[in-house]
Amino acid sequence: MSDAGLSTLVLEGSSRVGGRVWSAEEKWETNAGVVPIELGASQVGPSYARVRDAIDRLQLPTINEDRKLLPFSYHIGGQHVSASEWPDSPLNQTVGEEREILPERFSSNLLSRLNPLTELDDWFNPKFSSFDISLYDLFKRNGVSDAGIRLASAAGVNDLHGVSALRMLQEVTRGALEAEFLGPLDKDGKPIEHWPKNLVGGTIALPTAMAEQLDQEVRVNQQVTTIELEDDGVEVRTLDGNRYRARFVISSVPFSVLKYVHIWPRPPEAQFNAIRNLRYSETTRAFCRIKEPFWQEDGKGGSLVADGGAGIFWAIDNGSGEGEHRGMFVLTNLVGSRVSARSPDAAAQYLIDEMERIRPASRGQIEILKYHTWERQPLQRGCSPMFAPGQITAFANEMIVPHGRLHFAGEHTRRLDYGMESAMESGERAAFEVLDRA
Repeated sequence: MSDAGLSTLVLEGSSRVGGRVWSAEEKWETNAGVVPIELGASQVGPSYARVRDAIDRLQLPTINEDRKLLPFSYHIGGQHVSASEWPDSPLNQTVGEEREILPERFSSNLLSRLNPLTELDDWFNPKFSSFDISLYDLFKRNGVSDAGIRLASAAGVNDLHGVSALRMLQEVTRGALEAEFLGPLDKDGKPIEHWPKNLVGGTIALPTAMAEQLDQEVRVNQQVTTIELEDDGVEVRTLDGNRYRARFVISSVPFSVLKYVHIWPRPPEAQFNAIRNLRYSETTRAFCRIKEPFWQEDGKGGSLVADGGAGIFWAIDNGSGEGEHRGMFVLTNLVGSRVSARSPDAAAQYLIDEMERIRPASRGQIEILKYHTWERQPLQRGCSPMFAPGQITAFANEMIVPHGRLHFAGEHTRRLDYGMESAMESGERAAFEVLDRA
């Protein structure tokens, strides 16, 4: 916008730029060096064209993202089983070909097999509206066993009844595209260039550098309460009583927060319903230091999928097999919400206690360096937009249409991409909308 000659003022509700791009002050040791713990956006993928272009233009140095996970084991039904034991284990109640799919891959494997989408924007095509149903209904419709359906929701990875299968199928389609950008492979079939990457100083370096290019300094701590649209402009009011006037406004506020902002006149019915009702999934993470590789004592994989409150635990390879490692509890959707309902200290202690209960060898070996939950962040109130069954058909197309002089951006308005790239995609679209009218 500034490059096109328009004066641009950014109002930021929090005390920092970045939104869900958030590099914590806490740091941890990786094979690429000491880096910030990433609470939100954590990597730059090979197909992140807009992000990579911005990094190049702003001359921001990158490093290799280091997150090679150690093998998984599983705690299901109160018993522990390794990945090699899983296909023939009596704990594995799935049937036929399902028995060969490992639990951490079960849902994504099924979705890949059942995916009818070929183009990134197919999820908006009425031709595929019959897939705007719950994951549970999609799996039942395609003969997935009851045990398989239960496994697909293990560790709370999927909200089988509350999330549209069409939304998840689009993400599978986008993920498949990512693999096509990995570049030349070596003799072992691995990309010659390391992917994904991160930024020196953390992903926060990108929005910080972008903010410095604006013609006006970002106004922080400006929580918007009211947006009033007029024929010749817009007035925006903030919680501290400030008023701002502009010809156009672009809102990148998540709908989970925008629904508490008074917009006058009220948006059209479909858009209003989207703002009021679009769901946001929870992601809770606890970033850990593992003092010694306890999996060498109990003989199970370092990483874990549990059907209880521990959720998923990632153990990250340090390259030597000995000494200190990194780890991360990853809790999403229903499990994440249940754990994040506790105070941060209580939740962190609960995760350690739960891990020690199901894996006694981990006792005294895990130290949580940073605990973070998106559902408890007042300016996000959740992590990722998750259309409920029927919502894509009901309002996904209408929700991004400009309402008078109010335009919409942010990951929740994405059309094709995901991650940081989807935010850049949406900002580009909204900027062109304004430029066409300016």
